[in-house]
Amino acid sequence: MEKRRKVLYVSYDGLTDPLGQSQILPYLLGLEKKGYDFTVLSFEKKGSFTILEGRILSLLKDTNITWIPKFYTKKPPVFSTLFDLWVMYLTLRKIGPNHDILHARSYLPMLVFQIIQKNQHVLFDMRGLWADERVEGKIWPQKKGLYRMIYRFFLKKESDFIDFTHGIVSLSHAGLKALTERYPTKTFLEKATVIPCCVNTTLFKLLVSSPLTKEALGFPATAKILVHVGSIGTWYRFDREVALYIEMHKKDPNWYFLVLTKDLEQARRTLSEMGVESQKIKTLSAQYAEVPSYLSLADLSVFFIEPSFSKQASFPVKMAESMAMGVPMVTNEGTGDVAEILRDSHAGVALPSLSDKDLEQFDFSVLHFDRAKIQAYAQTMFSVERGVEKYDEIYRRMKEIQ
Repeated sequence: MEKRRKVLYVSYDGLTDPLGQSQILPYLLGLEKKGYDFTVLSFEKKGSFTILEGRILSLLKDTNITWIPKFYTKKPPVFSTLFDLWVMYLTLRKIGPNHDILHARSYLPMLVFQIIQKNQHVLFDMRGLWADERVEGKIWPQKKGLYRMIYRFFLKKESDFIDFTHGIVSLSHAGLKALTERYPTKTFLEKATVIPCCVNTTLFKLLVSSPLTKEALGFPATAKILVHVGSIGTWYRFDREVALYIEMHKKDPNWYFLVLTKDLEQARRTLSEMGVESQKIKTLSAQYAEVPSYLSLADLSVFFIEPSFSKQASFPVKMAESMAMGVPMVTNEGTGDVAEILRDSHAGVALPSLSDKDLEQFDFSVLHFDRAKIQAYAQTMFSVERGVEKYDEIYRRMKEIQ
């Protein structure tokens, strides 16, 4: 019988975060069943931790997963992160040597792994272009000298991480291409793997009948529903989504707009400023487990993201969730592999731009989608099981590296 390998998994995101529940725990639970013992160090937001600690512990009960939660600190900027890194270092210095694989989810854990690594194999699960995301998202404003220095530091470390690690995980092929263009003299593609965000296909699935009705939303039974799910801030161009809805409504007054977001005040303000008929719109906040019921009523899903350098390495999980429900979508080019995936799957349209002209030319009435085929594509490409298989392959491949 093959000996179980010990993996030290470190994430600056918490397991009690929505992202931790959807994009970390499913992989850990699947890999544990394949013969890996995990020690997981994560940094939790106190509010989420208080509510969900018991739920996470119940999921981990009777598994070979040991969870070490620490609290995430947010203020003051920079110094709070340095404090968290110090906590991370003190914790990992003690337990690191007892593991075969060091798995870093994003950049900050890699800083510590560079210090504590002895003979273990290291996986740089970089996700996206983290430093560039923080600059483009105005989290590190480059007008300030301190943030310019931090950005340059992490670009240098990104280069070091690529050389240091035994494996790299990217969310998109476009992200890897951006890295090769940034580091043309490095050869790292042979140790790189693309693993897009997974979707819980047990929760997000094509429903024969929905527990919700269109009438319950205040829409007529014959309504065609355009849906937005999730955040509308930072990267998302919700204003252009509203503009698209206005154009669709001009062509067919039977279109209604359902907006599921925590940013209700901002959403309602944008809708009001753009003069959308309130009786045609429903804005509400939904729990993660409720989203499939609402998606099941949708005829089309929309998300527009501002194109940027860092977004080449992104993968919007909402796309996988919509596809798993068989819901076609309209988005824009410039985010990860989104345009290529939509072309391959025939699951929607990626507009060339967010210009008035491209929004006006979009005509849903001439498009035809097979919801069952869209769902089948998502189940094949974005399932947790496929992601688990890919991580297992990486772990096994690293085992062969001397």
